[in-house]
Amino acid sequence: MNDFAAGLDPYEDLPEEPEEAFLKLEAHFRGVCARRLEAATQDDRVEVFYLDYIVQVEAAIEALGLAGEFKTEVPSIENVSFNSYLDFNKDVTHYITMLRIRRSQRAQGYSVRFDDSAKRKIHHHLDQVLDIFGKLEVEDRKREKLISRLNELQSEVNQPRTRFDRFAALSMEVSGVVGDAAERSKIVEILDAVGRVFWGAQTERQKQLPPPKGPKTIEPPKPRVGPPKSDLDDDIPF
Repeated sequence: MNDFAAGLDPYEDLPEEPEEAFLKLEAHFRGVCARRLEAATQDDRVEVFYLDYIVQVEAAIEALGLAGEFKTEVPSIENVSFNSYLDFNKDVTHYITMLRIRRSQRAQGYSVRFDDSAKRKIHHHLDQVLDIFGKLEVEDRKREKLISRLNELQSEVNQPRTRFDRFAALSMEVSGVVGDAAERSKIVEILDAVGRVFWGAQTERQKQLPPPKGPKTIEPPKPRVGPPKSDLDDDIPF
């Protein structure tokens, strides 16, 4: 069974971000290995399945410039076993866990969490935009693209966190497709209202964050206070 047996091309439409591309490829390689092992018979050399996974992941690491994250080497076929697969997989799992944590932290910086009230407001505004889209005098292809962007944002709003790029994608599509100034003005006015809900949620989040720690300062040395001067000091000739 090869990568394309199910009509899937793991190398098609890879994310530009190397880390994201690695997540997609590694998940595919792992799935292929698992399916081959499940379908294996007594006559199959399962160590070949392990080796294929290791070689493919190593190639992805090298091609995507992520070699600095790993300290692994591809073993020879004679040395491949379930234990060597587990040892290699340990390093990969360790890296993927760190990567997902970093990705989650980045995502929080580019997304907001809406409460139920904010979600209702946004859906109300987007329903208004949908009505306008239905009346636009544009090609069906362009109308479908607008509605697709809007549906993506509608779905995103229902998630625990909503990414800014979904809202930006809809706004950009409107700017590129809607030519009538009056119609575009109506849509932009509604999208501005949606943007204010985003801004309000982001502002509220900033209020809840702890204040940044200021730089540590070094206190100036305190003046040393010597013993009180005695009248006898004037009588000492040295």
